[in-house]
Parts: sequence; C-alpha cells; structure tokens
Amino acid sequence: MTVKTRTPRPAVKKTAKAPQPVVTVVDTRHPKSGLSISYRVTVGTVERAEVISEAGVSVGLAARLTIQAGPGQRPVTVMASRLIGEGEWHIDAMTERNGRVHFSRGFGNRQPGGRRLMADLGDVLTLCAYDVRGLVEDAEPGRPLKLRKVKAKRTAKVAAEA
Repeated sequence: MTVKTRTPRPAVKKTAKAPQPVVTVVDTRHPKSGLSISYRVTVGTVERAEVISEAGVSVGLAARLTIQAGPGQRPVTVMASRLIGEGEWHIDAMTERNGRVHFSRGFGNRQPGGRRLMADLGDVLTLCAYDVRGLVEDAEPGRPLKLRKVKAKRTAKVAAEA
C-alpha cells in the first residue's frame, strides 16, 4: 500500500547561495619516515551532529572532505568527526569516487582500531569550524572540543515576545 502525503515546502530563495567548499594545499611531514607530502584538500561541510545509537548519544562535529595527493592520484573522500571533549579529529569513513570503500564506521564510533586524522588536516577542519558562525566555542588542537549551546525555538520565541 502506498500512502501519498502533501507536505508544504517553502520556496527556495534565489539569493540564498550554498556555502562554497574550502580548497587548500596542506604540506605535511610523515611522523615516522620524515617524508614531506603535499595534499590538495577540499572541505565540503563542517557541521554539528547528534546521533543516538546503542552506545548512547554522540554529539560533536561532522566534516566531509576530499583529499588528493597529486594530480595523477585518485581523490579520496573522508567523513571525519570530533566529539565533545576530544582533542583531535577521527576518520569515520573513507571512500573513492568509483564507490570503493576503504573504511566505514558510524559517526563517533571510537571502538578499538579507530583511525585519527592527520594533525595538519585536522587543523584545516578546525579553522573551517571556526568560520561557521555560532558553531564552536573552543576547538583548539589538543584541547577538548566545546560547542556553543543551541537555543531552542521555544526559548527564542519567548524571548522575542518579551
């Protein structure tokens, strides 16, 4: 049985623009070998995320970025997260454009075998998080993440009426 419902959707304003991705080149040095590598990093989104799972509630930042090691290399899309109280970013999923999955876990999954994002790439994500107005209170590398409080619509409405 198919049930069709009509939901009113507000018209999209033509003046509203989608946020442009941040493109930057990151020069980093491999911690063990000392090899210097340049990556082209395109940050698509950095946003607040809250997920309820069997393990509990995970609240923090979720980011989507594309990393390309060189012009002839295939770009890799990474989904990363940083939960409240954590000092570094972790990789949740890593895929290629053709659909090949290198690594995949749910948002905020920190079970053994989790992977940390390289510190230089984490710094780029942290700067992008600071650029989003009202998202983070403190997100310095190595320090616990603190998000800004989200005001409920009801509270904002009551304040506006007063």
